[in-house]
Amino acid sequence: MSAIRLFICAALAGVLLLAILPAPTRAAEVGPYFPLPNYFPITGSAKDSLLQIQKTWLTDGLAKLKKAREEAAAAAEKAKGSGDQAAAEEKVKALDKQIEDVTKELAVASDDTANREIQVERKRLFLLNVNRWINALNNAATQQMKIAILKDGAEAMTGERMAAHYSQQADDLERAKHDGAIENWAVDK
Repeated sequence: MSAIRLFICAALAGVLLLAILPAPTRAAEVGPYFPLPNYFPITGSAKDSLLQIQKTWLTDGLAKLKKAREEAAAAAEKAKGSGDQAAAEEKVKALDKQIEDVTKELAVASDDTANREIQVERKRLFLLNVNRWINALNNAATQQMKIAILKDGAEAMTGERMAAHYSQQADDLERAKHDGAIENWAVDK
């Protein structure tokens, strides 16, 4: 009976610990505010190049989010007193939450301190974004192959070339992701 109580106490302690720890920062999603970067120039260190691409991507997306928030706030102001007011205000709140999350992510992505916990979180967010870019590139390649299969002539050739281009970018990112500087970053030794 005491083993069961010990187990229950340990489980409760774990749940309470999770409740008081800060939630990990969510990574930005590829989408309308964060479109897939056009290219991924890797010069020198893959880690440094991809970190710079990530920072630029997040900064540009944050600017788009802030602009969308201003537009949503103006729309919410216009909707005052109408049935659309609640939906407009909800959109503003959702954009505020996204802006807050991306601001935190950008702060983590820019933090060069040697603190291991910070670097582990930085690497986690970095790899999430790189994997999302790889998935988006592979999806774009698939869409272009569909166009190549369903169309004729110049459209088919363009689809094939674009599919090959997106696939090559995804392969290059996958190889860069396995660079020694990235794999050994924030690893216990």
